[in-house]
Amino acid sequence: MAHRIAVGGLLHETHTFAPTPTTLDDFRATWHAGPNLLTNLRGTQTGVGGMIDGLEGRGWEPLPTFYAAALPAGTVTESAYKVLKAEMCARTQAAMPLDGVLLHLHGAMVSETTLDAETDITEAIRTIVGPDVPIVVELDMHGNISPVLAEQADILLGYDTTPHMDLRAKGMEAVAVLEGLLTGRLRPTTAVRNIPCLLAPQVTDTSDLPLRAVFDKVRVMKADSRVVAVSVFGGFAYADTPWTGASVFVHTNDAPDLARKLAAELEETLMDHRSAAVFQALPPGEAVREALGTPDGPVILVDSADNIGGGTPGDGTDALKAMLAADVQEGTVVIADPEAVRACRQTGVGSSVTTSIGGKTDEFHGSPLTVTGTVRALSDGLIPCEQKQNHFAAFYGDTLDMGNSAWLRSGGVNIILNSRKTPPFDLAQIRGMGVVPEKQKMIAVKAAVAYRAAYLPIAARIVEMDTAGLCTANLHRFDYRNIPRPIFPLDTQ
Repeated sequence: MAHRIAVGGLLHETHTFAPTPTTLDDFRATWHAGPNLLTNLRGTQTGVGGMIDGLEGRGWEPLPTFYAAALPAGTVTESAYKVLKAEMCARTQAAMPLDGVLLHLHGAMVSETTLDAETDITEAIRTIVGPDVPIVVELDMHGNISPVLAEQADILLGYDTTPHMDLRAKGMEAVAVLEGLLTGRLRPTTAVRNIPCLLAPQVTDTSDLPLRAVFDKVRVMKADSRVVAVSVFGGFAYADTPWTGASVFVHTNDAPDLARKLAAELEETLMDHRSAAVFQALPPGEAVREALGTPDGPVILVDSADNIGGGTPGDGTDALKAMLAADVQEGTVVIADPEAVRACRQTGVGSSVTTSIGGKTDEFHGSPLTVTGTVRALSDGLIPCEQKQNHFAAFYGDTLDMGNSAWLRSGGVNIILNSRKTPPFDLAQIRGMGVVPEKQKMIAVKAAVAYRAAYLPIAARIVEMDTAGLCTANLHRFDYRNIPRPIFPLDTQ
């Protein structure tokens, strides 16, 4: 008889310092429940897509529960969280009896009433299925993971890459691990280390230090047949919880001493390289001058403080202001501003318009900028991704949904205006509006690391900017109330 395996997921990276709450409507675009989950996610680059394909490849029966993901933003409202949790639990209950459960969660989801949503949800699922049904959880590498989660789930699997390119592979791995649990071949023993190190997202690229050194060790450790899984979490520094920060979870096959030894080695490695986590950036005006002085292009100006993938509004104006002040020719910046889009649509393509752009969501991302320019193009903002395996597609599908959008050209600067904030995970965000990325002198991207998969292949140079924003790498600017202390770099160690 084929194994009956529940499959579902819920993902949100919560910026607890962001003033705009995350509501139920923010999850609607990726809401897949019941049979629709299989139809819509089978064969995709999502973690759940990998789980479905892995199960069906073994002839097992995936029982779809519920999946939803929302763009990073402020704390999830209590009412939204109740509905999301209830949907997951009700559909899991309806799928009973079960032989196993596969979940794709984030690891940094916070609601108004729950600082650790992933553990809360997994505990609820454990109550439904009972103590003997194995649960395997796939998690974002930017999760703030409580040790209690490892007590509720049998195995935790974190992504190995930032930018996140291995969601589907981890989903497939989750099925393989579950098979070992169901056959009795695996008797997991777990070691956990929550590390006193707070990493800004800007320094969590797994190809750079400090995490590169840690993952180099992980690859060696996984060669040991006694090792089931090793997960390193860089943490999400903008979620203020008791578990915020880096952590490692080592699962071995009935080898508890080995698990503890390896976890301690990984903690030591990260702490030995923590000085590499000190981030360096230039003021916007100086960054633009550096770009202008670079012989080739495009130069990628990284506006990581307005990192949409970290929960910011995507309407920061510092980069645009610096480009206009320097009379840049062929510079591009993307800004989320539905009001400015409406102004462009009202005047029409080819018309001149003067409108206020950006800085309208909160007081953290610069002030609105009055700009005069020519409307070059209008779009509904639905644009197919160029890279079907990009960071965006792994969470939200392979079509960008930027909402009604406009290309406004002011002087030599191309301003792509979106009604819906959209992370810069694919060049189609620019090219789809009519601007050729490769022909730009400079492009500002509102991301910390995840832009690299799309933009590094065309970049002549990368310049980090010290802009205003809620995703600044200067973590001293945040009023933490819940994180463990002492912790690097906030405290001297």
